[in-house]
Amino acid sequence: MVKHRPLILSSMTLFWVLSGCSLQSARSQASPESDTPLPKPPLEVRIEQPARAFPTETLYSLLAAEIAGSRAQYDLALSNYAQQARETRDPQIAERATLIARYMSNNTLALEMARIWVDAAPHNKDALANTSMAYMQTGQLRDAFTYSRRLLEEGGDPLFQNIAATATTLDEDNRARLLNDFTALLQQHPRDEQLLVGAGILLQQQGNYEEAMNINRQALKLHPSSIPAAILEANLLHQLKRDQEAIAKMDALLDLYPDNTSLRQQYARILTRHNLELAQEQFQILVKQRPGDGDMLLSLGIIALERKDSATAKQAFEELLDKDQHLSTAHYYLGRIAEAREDWPEAIINYLQVDSGNDFLSATLSLLGIFVRQEDFLSAQQHMNRIRLRFPDQSEALYVLHSQTLVKYNYPDEADKVMSEGLASFPNSTRLLFARAMLNNQRNNFAATERDLRQILRLDADNVSALNSLGYILADRTQRYEEATRLLEKALRLKPDDPAIMDSMGWLYYRLGKYPEALGQLRSAFDLSPNAEIAAHLGEILWMVGDKTEARRIWQEGIKLSPNDPVIQKTLQRLKADL
Repeated sequence: MVKHRPLILSSMTLFWVLSGCSLQSARSQASPESDTPLPKPPLEVRIEQPARAFPTETLYSLLAAEIAGSRAQYDLALSNYAQQARETRDPQIAERATLIARYMSNNTLALEMARIWVDAAPHNKDALANTSMAYMQTGQLRDAFTYSRRLLEEGGDPLFQNIAATATTLDEDNRARLLNDFTALLQQHPRDEQLLVGAGILLQQQGNYEEAMNINRQALKLHPSSIPAAILEANLLHQLKRDQEAIAKMDALLDLYPDNTSLRQQYARILTRHNLELAQEQFQILVKQRPGDGDMLLSLGIIALERKDSATAKQAFEELLDKDQHLSTAHYYLGRIAEAREDWPEAIINYLQVDSGNDFLSATLSLLGIFVRQEDFLSAQQHMNRIRLRFPDQSEALYVLHSQTLVKYNYPDEADKVMSEGLASFPNSTRLLFARAMLNNQRNNFAATERDLRQILRLDADNVSALNSLGYILADRTQRYEEATRLLEKALRLKPDDPAIMDSMGWLYYRLGKYPEALGQLRSAFDLSPNAEIAAHLGEILWMVGDKTEARRIWQEGIKLSPNDPVIQKTLQRLKADL
């Protein structure tokens, strides 16, 4: 057996560690509503004082960790420190392991190491703060609260505010339990700013804005210069629909604290609902104050685009590309800017580079629309084929989108080809069958329309859209009223409050000469969903029963709702009516 020779770590031994264990400075800058984790401090080298004796194997492992760290091999360094923390239970080694794990966003390991650290040094404020942080970052907020309470008792600055802000991830029951923890501790520390603001945030998350305002005003009374409490007050005023008060509060605070970016960001967000010009000014300031923050640039670009300030928007999105941030979103908006000025090549280049995120579908449709408007049907088809290969599970829906875009730009023959191609691959697709039926209905091909709708009903006897459409077409274009009645009555049983079906039934009653029943159905449909088509039907029946004043009023209302919809104008021409 090898006998371990104890060694002392030299005072000149360099350990690479995270600087500044204290979390207070980062915490104090956090917004009350922010759920962003506290920033990770940078790595630096620090000279340690003489420490406890370690066995040779431990020393070698720590030296290996030191060398790995100096070579940016952080995984190896962390592995060694974590292993030695488990074996030695030494607080300094556990501290290093905790901070490295935090730096690497390994929250689970950071929690394990922090617990070793705090067990070895139960009164150490940094250990308590890091343990509270680790529990918070793993979503265990009541445990995080417990360690912040211990930190408060040791005279440190706890993380109550951040814990409360993170509680947006909790369900209602667990958030209520956490609020009870805050309330109980407030009885012992009724003047504590962190507890007061944190309780206010939790009440805000519950939607209890008035009570949140009351407790937050206690915080402001006790701590009049509290920026977190002031920001929370402005947010609560906004949620209480008192935006002008919120804006005034924020404006006054920014005069006092012009460099507080959290405050300015909240101010800018509230302004977006009321004054886009001022909101843009605030985001321009934020971009200068936080030059590396892509979120600020993105917000600036979107607001500038909304204001039709294309030059500022374009510059913001191009800066995002230069910074390699929000790439897909930036390309999407640059595509929109190019499309608006009909710079088709530039728009196409940008839309093609939107490869993920919420804007992907919009970019796909915009690109498809450009190809179709240019009558470049081959490029449109190739583009959609690439998308289908990439997303095979969405292939059926993509055929529908492709065909609907062709219909939108009035290319029915090309749309029919796409639908038929899609149905060759998905012969039982009720969506494609319905889309083709509606196209054939527009082309007055009644036989083809009925064939596809009947096929849908064979596949799905309770398909409400097919029941309603076929019933309406039979009532409108044929005298097969008995069939129409059966179809529409079934559709109404399945969806009794659907205004489209009520409109169809009203039109069937009109064709049957049952004017009172028709008026009842159509009035109810129009009340539920005022639109041009129902207005055209309701106005026509009113006209036919002699109530021409009311008919004109309904038609005028329908035209206001949809000025470009020709359905009412066609009705007026057919009836030789006037407004």
